Order: sequence, then structure tokens, then C-alpha cells
Amino acid sequence: MLCQIPDITKGVISLFVSGRLSAQDYRSRLQPAIKSYRKDWHQVCLYIEADVLLEGWEFASLTGSGEVQLPAFDALVFVGGPDWVGNAVRLMGPFMQGEVAWFPLERKQDAVTWITKRSQC
Repeated sequence: MLCQIPDITKGVISLFVSGRLSAQDYRSRLQPAIKSYRKDWHQVCLYIEADVLLEGWEFASLTGSGEVQLPAFDALVFVGGPDWVGNAVRLMGPFMQGEVAWFPLERKQDAVTWITKRSQC
């Protein structure tokens, strides 16, 4: 499940994730938000907060012909989630085009500060 939550700061797409994400989540929630923010703010900064029930993407959405592709972004901060999330962000971060960070849930305010500094709004 992927849902948009109230923006944590102006110009930052703020999302909550839990369970297993689907291609439908990507198409119906993330893609439209990215298009809108890129048009309105001329940048894409993402704040994604997860609970410990986050499992990842549905396998079928990853095996299709390009159904789910990580969108171009300027900055992304991931907050919380199970232990593997922080490791994945640290591992994949150097290979992503934008700035990437992960913070444990108890450091949520540090994550908000981090993404706010990267937002040009």
C-alpha cells in the first residue's frame, strides 16, 4: 500500500508505505504526484515513511516490461521500515541520480530537516 500524506514541507511529495507495493500503486499514486510536483515545483523531492510491515514490491510488478521504474528525482529520504530498508538505501544510493538518505523512525525530524534543505521551495 502506498498513500500520499500531507506534505511534510512545501514542495516535497510525502508518502506512507506499508505491506507489498504494486504496479497499480506506482501508476495511480506515485507517477501522478511526480508529474504534478515536477510541473508545479520544477523538482521532485520525495519523503517516504514506512512501517515495519513493509515487504517490498509485488514480484509481478517487477517482472513486467518496465512496469515499475524508479522515477527521476532530485532527493529522496526514506524513514523507518524494517531493518533491510536502511541497508538497501545505503547499498543502492550511490547508483541513483538524486541524493538519497535513510533515517530510522526515531530520527524522523532529522529526515524532515534533510529533505527540507534539499528542496528549492
